[in-house]
Amino acid sequence: MNHTSHTLNDTAFLGSAHAAVNIIITIISTAAPHLGRVSRLSLTDSLIKIVRQRIELRHTVALQSSTERLHGDVRPRLLAALQQHRADVTLRQLPADLVTGPDIIFFWVARMIMAGYEYIGKMPFRHVYFTGIVRDKLGRKMSKSLGNSPDPLDLIERFGADGVRMGMMLCAPAGNDILFDDSLCEQGRNFCNKIWNCFRLIKGWAVSDRGEQSDAAAWGVDWFDAILAKAQEEVADLFSKYRLSEALMAIYKLFCDDFSGWYLEIIKPAYGQPIDKATYEKTIQFMDTMLKLLHPFMPFITEELWQAIEDRKEGESLMVSPLAGVSEFQSSKVSEAEELFAIISAIRNIRAQKNISPKEVLTLITPEALPAVVTKLSNVELAVGAEKSAGCASFIVGTTEYSVPLEKFINVDEELKKLEAELAHQEGFLRGVMGKLSNERFVQNAKPEIVELERKKKSDAESRIATLKEAIAQLKS
Repeated sequence: MNHTSHTLNDTAFLGSAHAAVNIIITIISTAAPHLGRVSRLSLTDSLIKIVRQRIELRHTVALQSSTERLHGDVRPRLLAALQQHRADVTLRQLPADLVTGPDIIFFWVARMIMAGYEYIGKMPFRHVYFTGIVRDKLGRKMSKSLGNSPDPLDLIERFGADGVRMGMMLCAPAGNDILFDDSLCEQGRNFCNKIWNCFRLIKGWAVSDRGEQSDAAAWGVDWFDAILAKAQEEVADLFSKYRLSEALMAIYKLFCDDFSGWYLEIIKPAYGQPIDKATYEKTIQFMDTMLKLLHPFMPFITEELWQAIEDRKEGESLMVSPLAGVSEFQSSKVSEAEELFAIISAIRNIRAQKNISPKEVLTLITPEALPAVVTKLSNVELAVGAEKSAGCASFIVGTTEYSVPLEKFINVDEELKKLEAELAHQEGFLRGVMGKLSNERFVQNAKPEIVELERKKKSDAESRIATLKEAIAQLKS
């Protein structure tokens, strides 16, 4: 009696199970283009699990025996259904890139590759990008039990969504793990502030339709046009290599160093004066391009500023605006700018060392004429081909020597006395450090960090002595 009952239940089970299998195989056939992501074993097990859950069984024995028979019957039918639709599955229906974590390479990525070869006969994707794992300062994984996981909403409240995104991306090169620190997000917030302040500065300028473009502004526009094209080429290359963090760093340097640090200073009109229309329009164009470059990393502030920087049509959005294509640039303009910026920086260093106000006009002795950008940013008058006099501060950029006469601003005799006294002090300090380092007992018995500190003192003292001797020689020449 019991045997007959089991047989009837078993037959009823298989009838219901096969009905369920037929329905599911129909669904699978319809969705065949997406089956490259599912392995044969996991798909079969999922199917059996559904059947077991949906069909009510009263006898455990019948369930066990029927499950074994169902495994053997379903797999061939399922594979037949897959084989029938194999030709319909193409790589165009699968993602070309896979973004995942390195901790599931063998749990999931390898299985997807094998399933791709099994079901479509091809590799399902060509590139796998592994993101870094965010850890705490001690290198531990974020965990609720450890209480070391920050609240993302709290971070966004403090630093802004773009600030958090940018700070994390800058410190995640090549999929390396990130040791999380609030200072990363703070750096991102500060960068957002810098972008916003540059936008406010540009939009706050009065624009003159009649004003002519100055020589310095014309040079600055040509230079930044070249440096922007160079940056676009670099970013496109880094994107193609999936070096997202390095691409963001290149854009960050472009905006902070080149655009904010140099370009805006070059084109900035005098206080209370308007800017010429040609320079303003090119500046707006540069800003537009940089916002597009930044948008994948910082979508919120870039969209907001892009909408505000010019009048837009209804429905226009930075999200769907194409990036500007890579174009050729004048490499000679880039190298020329590096030399000119080195000259400007050297003149500013002389002012700082000698406590000379930026408002004081200096004379720059140069072997050849220089672009107007040097005179504007350095507040100097050029003396082309003039002889170097006594009391000049000289510096070399590349292979060219430049000099700045300082007789009007310093007393040479008093400056010499001060420098010689400082030189004597530094030489005495160096003798004391050398005495310690020449003592074998001190080197052997002292802690390594103490010995290293003394060696650093020696190096710093030698550097200061060399600088002082050079300054004295310049004043005496």
